[in-house]
Amino acid sequence: MVPYFSNSYFIELGFSTLIFVVVLLTLLVIIPGFFIWLSLAVIGNKRPLLKCGLANLVAFVSSAFITFVLSIIPPLLLLSPLVFILFYLWVFKELLDLGWLQALLAVVLSVGCVMLLSAIFGSFFVFFKPLWTPHRF
Repeated sequence: MVPYFSNSYFIELGFSTLIFVVVLLTLLVIIPGFFIWLSLAVIGNKRPLLKCGLANLVAFVSSAFITFVLSIIPPLLLLSPLVFILFYLWVFKELLDLGWLQALLAVVLSVGCVMLLSAIFGSFFVFFKPLWTPHRF
């Protein structure tokens, strides 16, 4: 009888997990990168889609780390959101070679685009209500 934790089990789990992580990271880079790429195209700056996505991911992770460190220090706790926004914009600006105003406009336009899409897809619930099925206990 083969042991429960055989080598083939770990290899199979590792490969499927690796594929899942690669797909997840690709989605984490490409989807937000598309909105930033679109907003940069609107304001007149052309950047590659992958570079926009990676800049967004790096800016978010580094800003989250700095904010976490600042949130440990009690007097700086109230400044953490402002520091997050400023540090995010700074990293974003440096990675994409933008100015402060261009980086701010790109981020605001991409957030606005995501909010608009959320409102549009959320309005589908008005027209397509789920079927009513009574719960039986």
